[in-house]
Amino acid sequence: MQTTMLYMEDNYIRSFDAKIISKGENYVVLNQTAFYPEGGGQECDTGTLSYNDKILTVSKVRRESGEVKHFIFEIDQIPEISTSVKCALDWDRRFTHMRYHTAIHVLSTYMKSHFNSECVGNNISTRNGRADFNLQEALTEEQLKQIEKGVNDVINKNLPVKINFLPREDAIKFLEEKGYQTDYIAMVPPSVKTFRVISVNDYDHASCAGTHVTNTSEIGKIKVIKRRSMGKGKERVTLSLD
Repeated sequence: MQTTMLYMEDNYIRSFDAKIISKGENYVVLNQTAFYPEGGGQECDTGTLSYNDKILTVSKVRRESGEVKHFIFEIDQIPEISTSVKCALDWDRRFTHMRYHTAIHVLSTYMKSHFNSECVGNNISTRNGRADFNLQEALTEEQLKQIEKGVNDVINKNLPVKINFLPREDAIKFLEEKGYQTDYIAMVPPSVKTFRVISVNDYDHASCAGTHVTNTSEIGKIKVIKRRSMGKGKERVTLSLD
């Protein structure tokens, strides 16, 4: 039995009920979860799992060997299979990830539009959001200020952010028409028949399994805090949230 990923359709679920369908020495697998497992450049959610007046700490969530494993700190109190549990996310952590992830999408499209540069990697945490771009020359301080202003100008338009599920062929056609990177499309295994597409109004469109806000107004103001050369032809831009 596979785990139903609740966050794929609703990123605002803070708590939910679930049943344990598998367990290990230090983890449990649930029949459904709103916890985001580490991946796609985004750090995992954390939170709690409770049953019989016990509150356990979900310290890490990972997808391993086809299972979504919720690692528990209190390994001596892991409940038995079929136990019903109440789960709660660390909402501050999750919402920070959502804000950063949508901001990185806006940044990526801005860099493509204004610097003809594709995003080639990213990382989202509670500390910052960062993205790597294929640039042949180092970004100047003036350009960094331009990027910061440009991204904030887009955010300030209060653009709606939508989640859509499209059949593979329809999604690929749509994303290619919108200028999404074909390299990323090619990375999706052929076994995936449905694409989850995140659209920031008509500004940005991407195939993405991460968590996002529903409107850019929720991001607030971003600040470009630094740039770093990641080797020839690659620049890293790091954002913070005000």
